[in-house]
This record gives sequence, structure tokens and C-alpha cells, in this order.
Amino acid sequence: MVVIGDKPGGFGAYRDGYEIIRRTASGKKELLVIKEYSHYDLYDQPEPVRQAMEKAIPFFRENL
Repeated sequence: MVVIGDKPGGFGAYRDGYEIIRRTASGKKELLVIKEYSHYDLYDQPEPVRQAMEKAIPFFRENL
């Protein structure tokens, strides 16, 4: 799973997220794009973190 915000930032995390998921060999992969937030918002803003965790926890429970 790769989680990115949909607001591109200064260091390319948005673009890199798409590249990472494209190169991933696993068939069990998911790109989660959190709308209206940037890469940096995903560190400590409660709402985008909540959205990411809501998807990440079930994904990792199923795939780890």
C-alpha cells in the first residue's frame, strides 16, 4: 500500500507514489490518494491520518 495526498508538494511525493505503485511487483497492491491533502498533512493532521489508517489497517491485516 502506498498512501499519498492529492496536492502535489515541492519534493515529488505525489508523483513518486504513482511511480512506486507502478513498479511494485506484488499483485496485492493499492494506491490510496487522500483528497485535499498534501504529503506533509499525512504526518500529523488528524483527518488525513484517520482516512489513511481506515484503509491501511484492513489492508495490512489481510496481507501481512
